[in-house]
Amino acid sequence: MLDKIEALNTVRTHVIDLLEEAGVEHGAIDGSEALNAVGLNSLLLARLIIQLEIEFGADPFGEGDLVISDVRTVGELADAYAAAASVGVAV
Repeated sequence: MLDKIEALNTVRTHVIDLLEEAGVEHGAIDGSEALNAVGLNSLLLARLIIQLEIEFGADPFGEGDLVISDVRTVGELADAYAAAASVGVAV
C-alpha cells in the first residue's frame, strides 16, 4: 500500500526532474505549492501525469469523479495518486 509521504516524495522528485530538464528555476517544493506556481506548464504537467501513471500503476483521473483541474497543489496530486494506487485504479 502506498502511503501519502511516499507518494509526495515520488511526485516531488518527478516535478523537480521535469523542471530541471526544462531549465525552469524553482525553489524548494514541499507539496503546498500550486502546480502552476512551481513552473509546470501544460506540456510539463501532461508529461508528469504520464510519468506518475507509469510509476504508480494507477490513474486517479481515468475513472470516477476526480479530474485534473480539481487538483491544485503538488500535495493534492500526490494524494490523488496515493488514493488511486491504494484502491487499485489501474492504468
